[in-house]
Amino acid sequence: MISQSLMTKIRDDLDRWETPVLWMYLDSEGYVTVGCGTMLPDGDSARNLPFFHEKTMQRASPADIEAAWKQLHSGAPAQKGAAAASKFSSRHYRSQTDLRITLAVSSSLRDRHVEADYQQLKLIYAGFDALPENAQLALFDMIYNVGAGHPKDRHHRATGLRRFALMNAAINKADWSAAAQYCSRHGIPDQRNQMTASLFSSCAGKAKMNEAPAHHP
Repeated sequence: MISQSLMTKIRDDLDRWETPVLWMYLDSEGYVTVGCGTMLPDGDSARNLPFFHEKTMQRASPADIEAAWKQLHSGAPAQKGAAAASKFSSRHYRSQTDLRITLAVSSSLRDRHVEADYQQLKLIYAGFDALPENAQLALFDMIYNVGAGHPKDRHHRATGLRRFALMNAAINKADWSAAAQYCSRHGIPDQRNQMTASLFSSCAGKAKMNEAPAHHP
């Protein structure tokens, strides 16, 4: 179970990096997304959300929501294939439709995402609940951003958080300095990578303090 204090820190962290977007947009990989990075893989997932028309404040019909999703999704190949400097930001899509969600809905989606990520983290890391809190916070940030992914098999490479093989091996050995070295992600602000590395590094510092012999005068 995620403690209330940790959940507060996770929310603060994600609200810093994952600015809530109240309309559907295409992320850098061409996925239809809303809120704090919540992916909408199909029209059904969009229809299940309480979108409303910003102009009239009336609840949007399922047909309106699906039509907006399909129109946006049609631009996915171009967005995914564009050079990094040419990709559209979420702000570009604001005028594509007047469908919106509320901040409360965005926050609820974020929390549901975090709870689902927690279950995946416990599968990826044995004894996840016993890891230092700062290591947990770093991993929550990473999995929210890159996803849990799939393990490597004879046909496919590992994806998502599971592809960080060197970092994961370091975490399993409680080698926090190495975890900090191998946690860098592509396509995010340098400050976010630096923050994650700092969180792992802080665990190394605390471990050394705990290992230091007590001083008796």
